[in-house]
Amino acid sequence: MSGKILIIEDNKDIQELIELSLKTQNIDYIRTADDIEEAKSLLLSHDFQVVLLDLNLKSENGYQLLKYINLSLTKVLAVTAKDKDMDVYKGFERGLIDYIKKPFDPIELAYRVKAHLKPDTTLIFGDLSINRNTAEVYKNGTLIHLTAREYDLLLYFSSNNNQILTKDQLYNHVWGYDVFVDDNTLMVHIRTLRKKIEDTPNQPSYIRTVRGKGYMFRGDCSE
Repeated sequence: MSGKILIIEDNKDIQELIELSLKTQNIDYIRTADDIEEAKSLLLSHDFQVVLLDLNLKSENGYQLLKYINLSLTKVLAVTAKDKDMDVYKGFERGLIDYIKKPFDPIELAYRVKAHLKPDTTLIFGDLSINRNTAEVYKNGTLIHLTAREYDLLLYFSSNNNQILTKDQLYNHVWGYDVFVDDNTLMVHIRTLRKKIEDTPNQPSYIRTVRGKGYMFRGDCSE
């Protein structure tokens, strides 16, 4: 299971225990931070599904990090020694969805995190990301405006990464079996798509021509 988890914890032993417990449940893509500044930097540069937040970070208040988190997209679970009812209530009022008291059961913690993970709908190939849920495509973090046909073409290519696709396959799966498409139409769409996603369209790294056979999308996916 892909995760995109951020563990914010200043005790290295606890940090490693949490990370190990998550990995035993096949939860990966885990980042860690042990102070406010490091956590802030990661929150501003990455999108996380779940944040495990220690509320006491080297005598600093972990609550101040909540302003850097989109709570509608990211679930925040407090993992802390604070156990007074008022601390618990304060956390929920500020947007926390769960409160895990130290010491904790590592397996229970992992299952609580797992319950808040959602399937990752984004394909990532280097500087190119394709969100299959929103049909948005980004290159180097910038939204690329594709036509519906260009998006369908890119999605079919990327969903068949490192496979040779014939022209007939592209015609049938992107345009449909009942629609007549000629070679020129396909070439025009591939040319315009390359201009939008390739650094050097005349020497494409993603959509490559396989002479005499068709086309191949090449990219290391980190879905």
